[in-house]
Amino acid sequence: MKVPAKKTVRKRIDKLWSEIVRSLEHCEVCGKQDYNNAHHIIGRTDLRTRWDIRNGTCLCSGCHTMNNQSAHGNPLWFNDWLEENRAEDYKYLKQKMKESPKPYSVSDYLEIEKELKSRLS
Repeated sequence: MKVPAKKTVRKRIDKLWSEIVRSLEHCEVCGKQDYNNAHHIIGRTDLRTRWDIRNGTCLCSGCHTMNNQSAHGNPLWFNDWLEENRAEDYKYLKQKMKESPKPYSVSDYLEIEKELKSRLS
């Protein structure tokens, strides 16, 4: 069996992660059901949390990027919202950020992919 390239598996995992986060089907902040996005609370460049479902939130385009009170438009506001509305996830993510980053192999990525696929079933 041919081992896929890391980049290929990462793209598949990104898509799965987004699909799972958006499966909530409404914006967690305002409740809108249109044009929802999967938002990484801690940016996706950080592999410690990139595919962690607790690091995702389903947001409408306004609450994601367009409004003054949005995750990207006002990160301090969003941080306060997260701490108030998802306190356990907020604490969990703060703890995750204290862990040392580790390199990932293709087999690590395939294991993450398998776990995310199981969440969709």
